[in-house]
Amino acid sequence: MSNVPDANRSNTVLPESSTEMEEELDQPVRRGGFLKAMPAWLVSTLVHVMILLILGLVTVADPTKIVNVLTASATTEEGPEIEEFTIEQIDPGEVAEMEEVSEPMTDFDEPMEMVEPTEMAPMEISEVALDMSQMAAEISSATSSLQTLSQATIQPLGGRSEDMKKKLLREYGGNESSEAAVTEALKWFSRHQMPNGAWTFAHSQVCRGACGNPGEPNFAKAYNAATSMALLPFMGAGQTHVQGDYREVVLRGLRFLVQNGKAGMKNGMPVLDLMDPGGNMYSHGLASITLCEAYAMTADPELLGPAQASLNFIAYAQCRDGGWRYRVQDPNGGDTSVFGWQVMALKSGYMGHLSVPPITIQGSVMFLDKVGSNNGAFYGYDKPATAFRQGTTAIGLLCRMYTGWDKTHPGIVEGVSNLANAGVKKDDLYYNYYAAQVLRQYGGEKWEKYNVELRDWLVGIQSQDSGSKGSWYIDSKVHGMESGGRLLQTSFATMILEVYYRHMPLYSNSASDEDFPL
Repeated sequence: MSNVPDANRSNTVLPESSTEMEEELDQPVRRGGFLKAMPAWLVSTLVHVMILLILGLVTVADPTKIVNVLTASATTEEGPEIEEFTIEQIDPGEVAEMEEVSEPMTDFDEPMEMVEPTEMAPMEISEVALDMSQMAAEISSATSSLQTLSQATIQPLGGRSEDMKKKLLREYGGNESSEAAVTEALKWFSRHQMPNGAWTFAHSQVCRGACGNPGEPNFAKAYNAATSMALLPFMGAGQTHVQGDYREVVLRGLRFLVQNGKAGMKNGMPVLDLMDPGGNMYSHGLASITLCEAYAMTADPELLGPAQASLNFIAYAQCRDGGWRYRVQDPNGGDTSVFGWQVMALKSGYMGHLSVPPITIQGSVMFLDKVGSNNGAFYGYDKPATAFRQGTTAIGLLCRMYTGWDKTHPGIVEGVSNLANAGVKKDDLYYNYYAAQVLRQYGGEKWEKYNVELRDWLVGIQSQDSGSKGSWYIDSKVHGMESGGRLLQTSFATMILEVYYRHMPLYSNSASDEDFPL
């Protein structure tokens, strides 16, 4: 190819001026004369040059390197204007090089936000109050011969739900007036709560003397007992720390009790000592009932430990004769008054699925046998009674009902008759509190007569004064009525008016076996 002339060069001598070019163009062209005049070697050279030019034009645009993409964009009403975009083919080697130098993907500390986040508080089992009564009824109808745990433990406090309260009020003798009195009493309690969540029998310190009739000074610091006596009416009315109009009031009170107790270990078991200075086991029994009822009603896991520990302390404090007295494991044995509060605490714990040692209940039955007489119709203070003692007999009979005596037991039948004949004691709310429970559980004409007198009397004497509205106070020194003052009496009166629904009936066709495990 070295002999091939340059395609851009020609041996023809071109005119040196435009005039000479015009003169040549004006000369006539003879047909075929130009090719005939050229030598053969020149013709061959021209032919090869033309072939090379044609091949060069054909191969200039490499189709593998150009791809035409047509896009249309409407720019005028006449039609789309076509635009051409060129995308170059990428060398595979370049791709490898790009992958080597490319930056790694950024690690995000937070996940990508897909939707607008909504802040949700974690659900707690304690905020869900389950009403198992309907489920228990369905299980019962399906397995009528089987006594289920749901029936045995949840039903006793099921009367505090709003619908069941209305039903039990009608069936057992409550009315609108008694419920209105309970409502006013709860308002009074809420006005007398201290900033730390506690209550005191010296309640006039809170209301600055607006109510009057505070408890004795030596009981002013029995905060656990006073707080428990204030909280129990709330829970009796179905008010807890997770539901009801007084959630905050109840929550602060329960928090005080838990924090004010003395935690420890006894016999390898965690205990919570809730005794007050001067209150002793009275205070502990009341506080334990409160914690156990709160747990039984809400299943709040935060109350499980304190409630169980309070029951463990009761089991630890039991005397050798099976009773309880002011001091822990008092060598003098138990007395029926302190005994009653501990048994009620154990019962409340049992209804809330808490652990109650059978040996503790067996010991309590042994104590009842010790102080009982007249075939179980009479009960004394710390020894058998030779005659009917109304206060201790009411406590003993209720504990007998809780520990399994049937309605037809001779001691129950005669004991109920004695209480009914004694009637309402208008100087002793402590006695009326226990007697009302016994007679209500027994039912019948004796209860109806007793209830009407007690209910209407309490509604009628409830204070309507501006400062003390909703509370009770009677001038009496019987069973500590004066010692605990207005707060103690208001608590007893309120719980008496809640007797219709505080606990489900023990002796009815629909009631379940609530006996302790003996």
